[in-house]
Amino acid sequence: MRTPDGTVATTRRDLLRALAAVGAAGVLAGCDLLAAPEPDPDPLLGLLTETRALLTAYDQVIAADAQSAAKLQPIRATHEAHLTALTAMISPPSPTATPSSTTTAASVADLKRAETTAAKTAYDACLATTPARATLLGEIAAARATHLAVLS
Repeated sequence: MRTPDGTVATTRRDLLRALAAVGAAGVLAGCDLLAAPEPDPDPLLGLLTETRALLTAYDQVIAADAQSAAKLQPIRATHEAHLTALTAMISPPSPTATPSSTTTAASVADLKRAETTAAKTAYDACLATTPARATLLGEIAAARATHLAVLS
């Protein structure tokens, strides 16, 4: 609305519209409708968690079985290198998206079962990943397959 001197005056209707818009924006912001969606967790997060669990399992068996320690230490070192490489490759997950995996091993036979599962996981991840990640995942899958031969 224009006043007699030519300036624009704010009406009650304009004020109510502005308040309604601000209120609606506040409600939408409170409902996270205006927030950016959280990115999906990295598909390799499970492989990272499994690698951590394998490392822990090897630590348990090495601590419990001194006779097997010499044979198991190089495999453990390989898993540690894989963990470092995967950690550098994977985007950091949100605190709520971190899956937990517990692999407890009391014997070399337990490690062999864990390695069998881990080799399959790495192989499947290698086939499903992007070309940029396939090399590392192929190396991890191959290493886990050779670990099975050493543990037999």
